[in-house]
Amino acid sequence: MSQAISQSMSEAMGPTLMTINPMINTAIKPLTLTIRGGVDKDGHPDAISEIEIAHGEIIGIVGPTGSGKSTLIADIEQFASGDTPSGRRILINGLEPAAELRSDPRKKLVAQLSQNMHFLADMSVGEFLRMHAKSRGKDPGLADKVIALANTLTGEPVNPAFQLTILSGGQSRALMVADIAVISDSPIVLIDEIENAGIKKQEALRLLSGEGKIVVVVTHDPMLALMAPRRIVMKNGSMTKVISTNEDELRIFKDVERVDSWLTALRETIRQGEVVA
Repeated sequence: MSQAISQSMSEAMGPTLMTINPMINTAIKPLTLTIRGGVDKDGHPDAISEIEIAHGEIIGIVGPTGSGKSTLIADIEQFASGDTPSGRRILINGLEPAAELRSDPRKKLVAQLSQNMHFLADMSVGEFLRMHAKSRGKDPGLADKVIALANTLTGEPVNPAFQLTILSGGQSRALMVADIAVISDSPIVLIDEIENAGIKKQEALRLLSGEGKIVVVVTHDPMLALMAPRRIVMKNGSMTKVISTNEDELRIFKDVERVDSWLTALRETIRQGEVVA
């Protein structure tokens, strides 16, 4: 892979999403992710001293604008070790990660996805996926599975012959989610506000968690928040509490999910130039 293409991929997908490293030691892949509390914006200790997130779990991060959601995501992404403004510590399997996992971008265990990401590499979808699979020591034929999965997440079909640079935002993000699920070795996925990302959000989260990924999602969307078994509430930079989704909230989630499905179908009808009946 040329340096230019590698840089373009990094820019398009964030610093850790598609880092190519077939030599990642599978023995260090996390079964648990632990967040140890630090301090809020005023220097007061986090109300929550420790949160452990299990293999395959979806956990939400909620709170008003400026409450510290992005700071918490950043702490996880860089495996904070008491050296960030929050003073938090991130543990993998109960231990502080080795220094190389924090400093070497080739060994990062975190994938990130937001609604403002696009591909910059000048190649076709099929070429890119086959190259990515080969670079990770996997079957290039997985490219077909990735595309098939991506097409279940977006109403705009992705064709392997399409150039990456012409993909819409929804197509790009659907492809990224499917690639993370099938090809990427990253066992932790950070999702930052994909409410308007042009993909089927709940299906994307179920796909990733079903592959055993730890999924941390920052959201203002009530459906995504209630879909997570637990959610961390942020305020003034502090982890103030952890709420477990209860039976009443699950019933509300089902109602919200039905409304969201109806709105998704309505949007597609309008996009296709059809008359709403």
